[in-house]
Amino acid sequence: MTKYVVAISVFMAALAALIIYIGESSQIVLTSTSPRTFLSFETVMSWRFVVVALTLGVIGLFVLWAFLGFLIRLPGRVKSGMGLRRSSQALEAMESALIAGGEGDVSAARRYAERTRHLVKNPALGAIISAHAAEASGDGTEAVAQYTAMLEDEKTRNAARRGLAQQMLSRGDLPGAIDHAGQAYGESKSARWAFDILFQAQVSDYRWAGALETLSLAVSRKHIDKAVAKRRRVVLLSAQANQFFDAGETEKARDAALQAISEAPDFAPALSLATQILHSEGQTKKAAGLIEKAWQSAPHPALALSYKDMLSGETPKIQAKKIDGLVRQNPNHRESQIVLAQTALETGDAVRAWSVLSPLLNQDPVSARLCQLAYETETRLKNAQDAHVWLERAATAPAEPDWTDLDPQGSAFNYTARDWRRLVFSYGESGELIHPRFESGAPRRRAVSPSDDTQKAAPAPTKLPDDPGPGAIKDTDDLAERLDSLLDKGNELK
Repeated sequence: MTKYVVAISVFMAALAALIIYIGESSQIVLTSTSPRTFLSFETVMSWRFVVVALTLGVIGLFVLWAFLGFLIRLPGRVKSGMGLRRSSQALEAMESALIAGGEGDVSAARRYAERTRHLVKNPALGAIISAHAAEASGDGTEAVAQYTAMLEDEKTRNAARRGLAQQMLSRGDLPGAIDHAGQAYGESKSARWAFDILFQAQVSDYRWAGALETLSLAVSRKHIDKAVAKRRRVVLLSAQANQFFDAGETEKARDAALQAISEAPDFAPALSLATQILHSEGQTKKAAGLIEKAWQSAPHPALALSYKDMLSGETPKIQAKKIDGLVRQNPNHRESQIVLAQTALETGDAVRAWSVLSPLLNQDPVSARLCQLAYETETRLKNAQDAHVWLERAATAPAEPDWTDLDPQGSAFNYTARDWRRLVFSYGESGELIHPRFESGAPRRRAVSPSDDTQKAAPAPTKLPDDPGPGAIKDTDDLAERLDSLLDKGNELK
């Protein structure tokens, strides 16, 4: 505005200066000669008057032009003003619809969503607002109806598929979620949301083969970290192998398990199944080699048990030799020491078992598994009172998440489809293998099958009036002294 005032002031000043410069004496004479009398005239005017008249004429023309332009633009401005008012009302209706949905007021959310559709005159936008308001208020049926209507418009089709896939996944309609997310992921390489929903739905529906294909596509599109994808793939291959095995398709099960091992040689569930199948096919040497290789990097209780199962037909001497060979693959590992203690118990050498266990029992925390082994050892050493202490500790000691406590007639990883589904995400994200029996709180199997001597072992002595009882024995007794005493007893027996 200021620049216009300045321009007008400058113009007026220039005009005033021009009039002063011309003065009153300067005149202009206009003469017309014509045969027609009414066209003949002679007019005398001062230059000052001429300048002022011309200036006013130009200004008048500008004013007239502006007025005509105003009249021409007036209908558009009126329409635009009404549109702005309508848009403002539409925005207020959108805001109210979403707020009402967030508050859970279903009827208000519907009412404001309907008003929004009426105001904006845009079916796609109105449907999106209605769908979001329905979702916010928890009205899944209305949300599905609105998203379904959006499928007809190409502009909103992908948004509709996303909304429908999310709704169906939350409602447990896994085939529906797979259908909509699969179509979206097939058409759009950038639809990361489609991978998340599609993969989750496929795993939840136990479609291992489909999940493997989706995972491979996600890796190529860089929608998932390669390390996470690799771990998920290993679990999916193992789940697929287990599915084939349950269906009696042993060859497919073996191939899938070996493929999983090729990508993760120390993944115990795949190893356990592969070695079981190989052993049944007479390829015991190959199965043992796989376990020995895995033991070098990641010893696992299930592998030791599978290894022992393969040696069931061998003589005790050969079994002991083979077990020692397995332990030598990683002699300082905790699992190797436990295997030695278990083997010693199974061969009746409780003194050696205690010598191996004692360093582990001095390390915190002492798990229920170790307490059970200590109980077995003390029982076979005829120390009923000390055995009772370890039995009490086993009841409250922490369990080991990865300990495969085999059932006598069961397999190392007797996973259900739900267990595999959980493992896809838990192991896939962190690489931590947790046995499902640990998560479900299932009863733990004894660390060593009780022998006849163990079953016949005398119970803890009855507490006498002046006897403080077995609970009074301190857990911090010097295990080294106990070991020396036991070794002395062993020498005396010799």
